Amino acid sequence: MISMRKGEWPLYLFLLLSGFFLYATAVLAKNVSLAYLWLLGPSLVWGLLAYLFYRQNYRQKQLQKIRQTWGKEEKSRERKFDEISFLFRSMPKAQGDIDDRTWHDLNMDIVFSHLDRTFTWPGQQRLYQMLRIQETLSALEERKGFIRVFQENKEQREKIQLELNAMDPRIGSALAILLWDSPVITPVHSMNLYRFMYGLALLAPFLLTLGPKYFFLVLLIFQANMYLHFSVQKEIKSYFEGVRSLGQLISVGKGLGTVESKELQPLLQTVNSSARNVQAYLKIVRHVGVESTDPMMGTFLQYFSIFFLAEVRGFYRALEFIEKNRSDLRRLFLAIGELDALQSVASYRTSLAYYSEPLFTKEHEFRLSEAYHPLLQEPVSNSISVTDKGVLVTGSNMSGKSTFLRTVGLNALFAQTIVTCLAKQYVACRVQLITSIGRADNVVEGKSYYLEEALGVRRVLDALNEEIVTLAIFDELFRGTNSEERIFAAWRVMEYLINRNAMVFVATHDLELTELLEQSYTSVHFSERVGDMGLEFDYKLKKGPATTRNAIALLRYLEYPKEITDL
Repeated sequence: MISMRKGEWPLYLFLLLSGFFLYATAVLAKNVSLAYLWLLGPSLVWGLLAYLFYRQNYRQKQLQKIRQTWGKEEKSRERKFDEISFLFRSMPKAQGDIDDRTWHDLNMDIVFSHLDRTFTWPGQQRLYQMLRIQETLSALEERKGFIRVFQENKEQREKIQLELNAMDPRIGSALAILLWDSPVITPVHSMNLYRFMYGLALLAPFLLTLGPKYFFLVLLIFQANMYLHFSVQKEIKSYFEGVRSLGQLISVGKGLGTVESKELQPLLQTVNSSARNVQAYLKIVRHVGVESTDPMMGTFLQYFSIFFLAEVRGFYRALEFIEKNRSDLRRLFLAIGELDALQSVASYRTSLAYYSEPLFTKEHEFRLSEAYHPLLQEPVSNSISVTDKGVLVTGSNMSGKSTFLRTVGLNALFAQTIVTCLAKQYVACRVQLITSIGRADNVVEGKSYYLEEALGVRRVLDALNEEIVTLAIFDELFRGTNSEERIFAAWRVMEYLINRNAMVFVATHDLELTELLEQSYTSVHFSERVGDMGLEFDYKLKKGPATTRNAIALLRYLEYPKEITDL
């Protein structure tokens, strides 16, 4: 029994009236007079009204869903970062791009999952790429304007979201591969053979009119084409997803071409012109990877595709089309991905307790006011100001040093990618961000902890640039060696960096460094105390080096033997 949802009764009424007039046409035309064929007119009208109502009702449901999810994290979405990162990894790298170490130091896979509210694979891959490329100031200014449009103009935003929502999010991971790393696929058989067998299939209906004796010839043609179809399909089926999703991308591009927005015109114009240039692709792939929820229709489409080799010919023609129109297809992919990524950032902004847009200056400075980390449920905000000195952060374990370093790095990254800072104010010169926050022994490659740390620091030294300030963030320099050599090496490296166009943030337990670097580094610290509940932290940054010594006090709290804790 079909259940009627609230508000859907007009659809069933229109279908009922269409069916009634269609039935009346058949009965009266057969039993009374052919003149009653005019009743087909009302039947078609009611059928058309049913279709239009269905489309409108479906659109309203999608719009309601979009409104409900705006500003909310999509926690259930599975994210495969080897696929999401493909677009970034396929592009040429430039100095200043966020490298793998920095990305993982800042837990950016997790941060990305919180930020990602995209509808499409191009949007997801473009958002990832966006977060790893620190843009020029002019590009950031333009991006800031685009994001504001999605925040402030609900009507335009929802029109674009509805079009983006038409792309199936379950497929599309192979689309970037198809456009940027398309393998050379040689036809399993000669294309002339496919054309010849297609021609024979076209002749089959005429052969049947010549008499029953030609039935076996038609059957032979079908069997030969079935062999060709399945022998080719097992070789090319893995590429169907990319070919199909490209068709969806072009359809979405055509839909976005109808959206009018003066502020988003640069992106929409790129989408519109690129989609027009490649819309012939839709006709080429209409039989490739076709699926149907109707078993009868699905069977018919499959036999049609087999008999006329529609899928095989369409697939190879699609590859030829992609090769000839690769530049337009890439532009379309990136422009649609950009729109999707930017509306995702706007949605993310809506979910934040507060944020600010960065202010970039030409001065050698870095200022954060009330900055916080987005992965903490109840974050404690902190402020910092840097001009000509570095920052040396001291304090015990778990006091907040590493979280503070990641907060600084994450805000610098967000400022120069999605122009959204998790702070009440961000004022800084443009920087290239590079971090070295923790590294375990590399057992596979046989590298020690110290060697890994030394290589990580060397990579920062190699990144120094006279033209752009390097924001270098370290957590416990050279922790894999003895204290005497660690302090000496850290001191010399930190002095070297601060004198070579760098802003440096370092967390350390070595209080000796605060004295050695007193002239070139500002000391700040996090404190704690041992209370009734054990170690208690306020996670607030304070001036000067750490002065508390609570390691032994904590052991007493944990009821270590007095021979250990008491002198």
